[in-house]
Amino acid sequence: MKSVLALIPVTLLAAACASRAPADPQAVSEANEQWQSLRAAYTMCAKDQADAGMAGSASAQDLTSAALKACRPRLDAMRAAFRDYLDAQMVSSHGHDGARQAADRVSHDTEAKTRSYLVRYVERERYTAKLQ
Repeated sequence: MKSVLALIPVTLLAAACASRAPADPQAVSEANEQWQSLRAAYTMCAKDQADAGMAGSASAQDLTSAALKACRPRLDAMRAAFRDYLDAQMVSSHGHDGARQAADRVSHDTEAKTRSYLVRYVERERYTAKLQ
C-alpha cells in the first residue's frame, strides 16, 4: 500500500510537467535548420559589412563593431529562432525559462565568436593588401 501511495505524487508531478505533447521530430529538425541558417546569415552579413568598410581607415575593432551593429537584426532573428527551437522541445515552464537563457547565451557566444573572427579577418586582409 505504501508503494502505491508513494507513486501518486510522482505521477501527479509527471502529469503537471507534461502540459504538452512532445514535439514532432520533423518540426524540431526544421526549427534546428532554421536557426542554424540564420546564424550563418548573421555571420555572412557581418563579413560582408566588414568587407564593405575594409578600405576605410577605421581600426579593425571599430570596423568590426560597426559591422556587427549593422547586422544586429539578423542576430536577434537567430536568437528568436533558437528560442523557438528549444521551446518546441520543452514541456514545463522551467524548461521555457531555460530555453530563454540558452538563447541569450547562444546569441552572446555567436556575437563574440563573430567579433573575434572579424577582427582577425580585417587585420589579415589589410596586411595582405599592404604586401601586394
